[in-house]
Amino acid sequence: MRPDQALTYRLSGDRNPLHSDPWFAALAGFDRPILHGLCTYGFTGRALLHTMCGSDPAKFRSMEGRFASPVFPGEELTIEMWNEGAGECIFQTRGEDGRVVLVGGRHTFDA
Repeated sequence: MRPDQALTYRLSGDRNPLHSDPWFAALAGFDRPILHGLCTYGFTGRALLHTMCGSDPAKFRSMEGRFASPVFPGEELTIEMWNEGAGECIFQTRGEDGRVVLVGGRHTFDA
């Protein structure tokens, strides 16, 4: 993901300075701005779409998970998926240092 990815996501209407202002991020205890959760969720959803749904959005039914750790712009994400059969998959997303950033993931799709 691009290092300036968080600035692009300001276009979603989320103007929280935690995602763009280093000074504000430092006040919140971070050494730099963090990525929007919507972006992390979107990158994960895209991986699920391509892997479990054969890139067909009509097959994508639902996705849920819980944010467990912040992600920083430019960080590489790894999405781990396990197909449970019958149109259900469990997943988690990891940051580049191996920490889980999205946990308890469940995805349903048309098999």
